[in-house]
Amino acid sequence: MRHGHAAKNPVTEVERPALNRDESSTLAFSKAQARKLLDAPAEDTIAGLRGRAILSVGLQLGLRRAEIAALKVGDLHQNRGYDSLRVMRKGGRRDALAINPQAAARIRAYLEAAGHSADADGAMFRPVRHNGKQDAGRRHMDPDAIDRVVRKYAGALGLDRGYSAHSMRATFITTALENGAQLEDVQKVAGHRDPSTTKLYDRRGYNPEKAPSFFATY
Repeated sequence: MRHGHAAKNPVTEVERPALNRDESSTLAFSKAQARKLLDAPAEDTIAGLRGRAILSVGLQLGLRRAEIAALKVGDLHQNRGYDSLRVMRKGGRRDALAINPQAAARIRAYLEAAGHSADADGAMFRPVRHNGKQDAGRRHMDPDAIDRVVRKYAGALGLDRGYSAHSMRATFITTALENGAQLEDVQKVAGHRDPSTTKLYDRRGYNPEKAPSFFATY
């Protein structure tokens, strides 16, 4: 229609599906579940140390799975005395974010054990098994593989349905706000352009332990 090639928009009468503008459908972990999840991977294997670092970045920085997968070794740096990560956002925008000391320690432990801590331009999180491709040892993990890491360790805790890498993001946003972080600061770390998007991930209003149903004891 805009260019004069059609007289009528054929989808004008199609109704838009109902959307929940108040809350995202992404499941979040409780604080107790998050603590257990952070310590679920083994500390004596490369895969386990990688899992601990990935979970820490997700739960303590709230990065998207693609952002985690795209990290390079050199993205971990110090800025004004604090450990920070350079992050490639949607649309190619770059951010530098201060990170939790535990996350920084876990990243370094993984990089040292994996043997690529000095490869600044190489992928931070790499597949444990090579697929025979050229330069396979330096390739990034696929974003879907980040999901599989989360599901693996969530499943080990009995949380085997509905949880994904995005659950770490919702958990981070809720926990940070609950512990006193300002919405604007959380919005920046989450990489949202609008604070209303950040609020969609805030689960503070959902308190099942206070549900009236638990008071209906007969």
